[in-house]
Amino acid sequence: MEEPRPTLAQLKEQPHHSYTALNSYINICQLLYYYRYIEKAEAERTPVALPFGTAFHSVLSEQAQAAKTGNLLTADEMTEAFATYFQANCKDAANIVFKRDENIEDQIATAKRMFEAVNREWIDYWNIQSVAEPFKVEMPGLSKPIIGELDMVVSEQTPFDDEKTGPLDTVVDFKTAARMWSDDKAAKDLQATVFSYAFEKVHGRSPSFRFDVVTKAKAPTVKRFHTSRDDGHYRRLEKLLATADKGIQAGVFLPNETSFACSDCPYADRCSSWHRDASRTASIPADASSQPDATNQPDTNHPEKDKEAA
Repeated sequence: MEEPRPTLAQLKEQPHHSYTALNSYINICQLLYYYRYIEKAEAERTPVALPFGTAFHSVLSEQAQAAKTGNLLTADEMTEAFATYFQANCKDAANIVFKRDENIEDQIATAKRMFEAVNREWIDYWNIQSVAEPFKVEMPGLSKPIIGELDMVVSEQTPFDDEKTGPLDTVVDFKTAARMWSDDKAAKDLQATVFSYAFEKVHGRSPSFRFDVVTKAKAPTVKRFHTSRDDGHYRRLEKLLATADKGIQAGVFLPNETSFACSDCPYADRCSSWHRDASRTASIPADASSQPDATNQPDTNHPEKDKEAA
């Protein structure tokens, strides 16, 4: 009898890397990585998009579980569940910051419109293979394994199709966005590479990848972006992440002065005085590499994805 897989919570108890943490170091800001994952500093501010995105993901996971059995939650049911998750997330977060003239009720109303759009466009039922699937994979050159969680895995072809033109398995990731993605974003997205790599390592076969993006507009829209990765992408990923890991172990944590994330940075005050106390980020504490890092903390700059073991 096959042993049950560890849950994401169990995987997080051991030292690990995650897509969110490594992406923070590579593409957002090394100093942000240091404050969040090494120093584990309390956030000075938390944009409301973070608890919103986390709650939205929790509800879409419930919707996927229902759809797997042939059912579909109504927009009202989803909104009620969202309100519970969202309010709890806001309570737990440090120093929530709303946009001007917005409040919790406005956010819940926005979520309801988004759920209505999701239900109009929902396509996956019988073909759902798994929901919220945790993973743990080793990668050459990394000091710790990468853990995460796949939102959903589906089959976009039936066993009765005469021609199979691509992978049978498709990893699906749910995204919320202020505006719709550009058509070329999915092809360059690091998360699709990391998660496709992890799926192949776990299951022994290569998947395709799909981002389901829902906008937060007054009239929300849903669009699916398909992409795929090959062995060349995976070899480049291994070198990229191994190089980042060496930088982390060497204590290299520089501020990114032009990061898109600066306006919502949870450590902006600390960053502004970084140059006065740079010695604090010159090296990792001696025992840091042996401690479970907080790599599945929700990502303030990418709140829509933080179940993936940030």
